[in-house]
Amino acid sequence: MLHSFKLRMLAVILLITMIGIIMQSEHSSRKLVEPVLEYMMDNKYDVGKLVNRYIKLPGTFDLNEALSVSSHNVLQRPCEYIDIERSYGWHWNQEERKQKFNPGIFLKVKNDTVIRPVLEGQVVDIIYDEDQATILIKHDADIYSLYGGLREVLADKGSTIGHEESIGRTGESFYFEIRGKDGSVNPQSIFK
Repeated sequence: MLHSFKLRMLAVILLITMIGIIMQSEHSSRKLVEPVLEYMMDNKYDVGKLVNRYIKLPGTFDLNEALSVSSHNVLQRPCEYIDIERSYGWHWNQEERKQKFNPGIFLKVKNDTVIRPVLEGQVVDIIYDEDQATILIKHDADIYSLYGGLREVLADKGSTIGHEESIGRTGESFYFEIRGKDGSVNPQSIFK
């Protein structure tokens, strides 16, 4: 039985080595392997979730670890959404042809969707970039939430925002991220 295990382990190591060599080369077989890896890493087989479960990046932690939810700290979704375009965690990046870590979540939303903070907090920064803006809000317990892809900002820097107030309106895509004092936090539980 041990002999069989060693052979299987050797076969796995050889397979992974061959895939690595193929992905590093410009050989035509790369065109066959790359879509399979992309398909597997794009959560079709939950490979990204499996990797996130066992390989924790420094500075990342779970939302439950970051926030002790009490009666005044109830998280809400920042908006209504159509679909999750890209979830938190590891993904295959087609342009760079390697795995990349996404510290937030990309949502497909209707144009002009109203965005509200997940918790009460203070607007600490508003960043304008071409035709969109990003808002950073500080909450209790050193928790920050970031709202990107806003085409209209309805909050002022330095203002305190209640969880029912609107902070902005989106285009057709919206980016959301939660950060703790030690790094990014997985926001997936808010969108279940």
